[in-house]
Amino acid sequence: MINLTESQNNKQTSKRQQPFETLQFIPGIWVNGMSFWLQNCTEKVIYNEELVIKVKLEQIHSKIRLAHIYVSNHSKQWKEIKVLAMHHYSNVSQDNVTFISPTDNRIFHHTNSHVFLVNGQHQGEGLKEYTTMPQWYAYTDQIWSSLQKGSLKYQPIAKGAAASIFATKMAVEPRETSKMNTWTITGTNKNELISMEEGLLKRLESL
Repeated sequence: MINLTESQNNKQTSKRQQPFETLQFIPGIWVNGMSFWLQNCTEKVIYNEELVIKVKLEQIHSKIRLAHIYVSNHSKQWKEIKVLAMHHYSNVSQDNVTFISPTDNRIFHHTNSHVFLVNGQHQGEGLKEYTTMPQWYAYTDQIWSSLQKGSLKYQPIAKGAAASIFATKMAVEPRETSKMNTWTITGTNKNELISMEEGLLKRLESL
């Protein structure tokens, strides 16, 4: 798991509040009816498919964590895959609410004092497929409406110990590498989050 701890704010919070500052990011990949998660690692080789997925983190602001996900196709065949991104709190609280906002096309994780915005982008396009669900289903086939097709089971809101997952379709040519970005932004309200994200998107456009 990749820890997205808001370390600066931890100094200003009590021990009781500290768990609310931590959101875990677990990347994954779906290919040909199989899914794989990168738990406790930033690189994984899918030997049967001749694919390699790598994750590089960039801390560009105390409240923003940006992840670059690279998928390399070492085979001689074109591959259609889905990059997966799961987020959940490292500690359980019944006060947590995780939901998808169709209007904003973003995912939000709420606690008593903080809000996390989760979003991603591939070739200029944002999120199109996402879900939330109880955390104990997160690494099981319960997240799929069809594992064979790579279709997530849609559930727009979950309370308590919950995870959000989004899937981004990606076509990777033989001997090529494709990239997508995903990020989490933490703040106290939606307007603050959207404002910070606008600045991030301008930065990404200039790269």
